[in-house]
Amino acid sequence: MESLCDLGLSSYEERAYRGLLKLGTGTAAAVAEESGVPKGRVYDALGGLESRRLVRVQSDREPKRYVPVEPDIAVDRLVSAKRRELETRIETYESGRDELIARLADTSLPAEEFWTAAVGADDSLELLVERVEAADESVVVASPAVSEQFDLDRETPDLLNHLLDAIRRGVEVSVLLSPSLFDDAMAAIDNERVARTLTQGPFELRVSDDMYGTFHLIDGEEVCLEVPDPLAPNRLFGMLNLRDPIFAARVEEGFRESWDDAAVVEGV
Repeated sequence: MESLCDLGLSSYEERAYRGLLKLGTGTAAAVAEESGVPKGRVYDALGGLESRRLVRVQSDREPKRYVPVEPDIAVDRLVSAKRRELETRIETYESGRDELIARLADTSLPAEEFWTAAVGADDSLELLVERVEAADESVVVASPAVSEQFDLDRETPDLLNHLLDAIRRGVEVSVLLSPSLFDDAMAAIDNERVARTLTQGPFELRVSDDMYGTFHLIDGEEVCLEVPDPLAPNRLFGMLNLRDPIFAARVEEGFRESWDDAAVVEGV
């Protein structure tokens, strides 16, 4: 911060306070002369400082004399006031959140097909998390392997947290993994956490060798497809997100065939 104006003071209030610091104590006229605040504005500036408890006033004599509080006290009081102001503003935003979401949700999504893409591991994960957070009814995760760019110890718990959030919203989550990826994922998450996840509905985990390609099916109408690097198949090139009910139905049909034959994981 460069000045007290960053904490809410007007320029005249800051100049008056700085002038008082130089004077030690003084009348309004003395403050105006020292600080350069116009005489017609200095009383308003000093009144503002008094209301913020940045100056004390000796009012039993005329003209009134003012003395500034110490700079550390002044800054602490301004920071506390700014914190209370921001907390109140945040509470206002949070209290209106659900109402605003409900209003925006009344606007139906376009029926036409739509696709978007993310390039690179970080942006791909961000896109996937966004679509999981947007799910209303169901999330399908199908993956035989993980790109070598992903850190399983870091990414797996993070993705699991978002899936748990979806479950708490009542979203049905189905996860289909290859045996090798299942073992790697279990090693990245403590057993107690996995067991707690498996007992929460609606959630189901199955394991199958009959898999090819990683995809995520959201609400039965949009698909997130991992796109491997053509020059390095073990590395991720990007993530393709398609909102296409016809294509999503084909993906779900293929998924169900593998899902029905997969081994159910009931405990760890």
